[in-house]
Amino acid sequence: MKQYWIESYGCQMNKAEAEALMVNLEQRGWSSAGGPQEADLVVLNTCSVRKTAEDRIWGRLGFFNHIRQQGGDFKLVLMGCMTERLKEAVWEKAPHVDLLVGNFQKPDFLDYLEPAGAGARADKRAEKAEHLNLTADGGYRFASLHSAGGFRAYLPIMHGCDNFCSYCIVPHVRGREVSRSPEGILEEIARLEAQGVREITLLGQNVNSYSYRKDGELRFPDLLLRILPRLEGIEWVRFLTSHPKDLSQELIEVIADHPALCRHIHLPVQHGSDRILEMMKRGYSAGDYLRLVEKMQRRIPGVSLTTDLLIGFPGESEKDFEDTMALVRKVEFDDAFTYRYNPREGTAAFALGDTVSDAVKQERLSRLIEEQRAITRRLRLGRLPRKVRALTESVSRKNKAELLARTEKDEMVVFPGGVEKIGHFVTLEITSLKGNTYWGKETA
Repeated sequence: MKQYWIESYGCQMNKAEAEALMVNLEQRGWSSAGGPQEADLVVLNTCSVRKTAEDRIWGRLGFFNHIRQQGGDFKLVLMGCMTERLKEAVWEKAPHVDLLVGNFQKPDFLDYLEPAGAGARADKRAEKAEHLNLTADGGYRFASLHSAGGFRAYLPIMHGCDNFCSYCIVPHVRGREVSRSPEGILEEIARLEAQGVREITLLGQNVNSYSYRKDGELRFPDLLLRILPRLEGIEWVRFLTSHPKDLSQELIEVIADHPALCRHIHLPVQHGSDRILEMMKRGYSAGDYLRLVEKMQRRIPGVSLTTDLLIGFPGESEKDFEDTMALVRKVEFDDAFTYRYNPREGTAAFALGDTVSDAVKQERLSRLIEEQRAITRRLRLGRLPRKVRALTESVSRKNKAELLARTEKDEMVVFPGGVEKIGHFVTLEITSLKGNTYWGKETA
């Protein structure tokens, strides 16, 4: 039996697409390899959002070249955003790559594999080039993007982004927005429920701008109102990622009125300076963002907010940074993903240069992280003690007699229990906090 090895990097969309690839391979008679040395097919599903992500992939490509030199016999496939961004330049730096697959070719690339099996190498550049099709413009064809047997699933409802934020490579490698039909989404949800899935996360690069036009326009709140009454086995629904300029009052009302929608929203603000937000082309001011947060907190009491924060954008001054710190203190996010700016060729911000030194970026980032950690801990300590409902995810890595569960606010809780509870909802009494993780016990 042919064996595959898949490594996926980056966003949840990549994770969903990697799971879909696994399903498609297994439907064709493949099985998962115990390691890359045993595989006939190795796939790297790549991310290009930051240079560090690409640097990691270059390192992995070197690793797989070493395995090849030690006698490894597998087809090596580079897939996804890094392929879209760099195209044939990959072969100049890594000629041992056999096949490049762009984001729009992910559902179809298995048809390019030789019938004789993935161990057959395509060594000639001409053979490689005939498989390369990185400029498809016919729209994104959604595949079945879930894995069998799981109790949580990512479900893409749209693809691409029309925002073109000045620092972001995503629209250049994922294309323009294309929304999936509501019928296709509902059919997918029915299949997931039949497989025992208990929680779904609706995915899109900008999920709030979902818009399906056929006999009128169906927007994201409308889609949720079609999905929610039809749910049977699925009890929780999440969605990623939200853009502040597109999160409407109508959506806030839907969340407030439907308990199946988790009271956790990831709402990337990116910065707290109006000047920098304008340069980023985000489409809102810090004041706009704060007013949106106030609306959500007023209508959805106890809502959990997390965010993304980008430090060191070209021209960022100390005052700009302090504006960001002030916004963080004002909102009091449950948590934040913080990262340093690095230039992405092809974006509008690339022409601005990289004007903030690495030392200054790191110093500001460290201050921001320290501030956010203090806020996170204070918020979580303030929620003790309490009862929560949570979905059990796995056995704790530190203690096999304990389990790890996630609340609707995206908090992690460790509690004593057996593996039979994995994939099931439990009611927990949480009594303490260690790091950012709650500890508790099951209760009635």
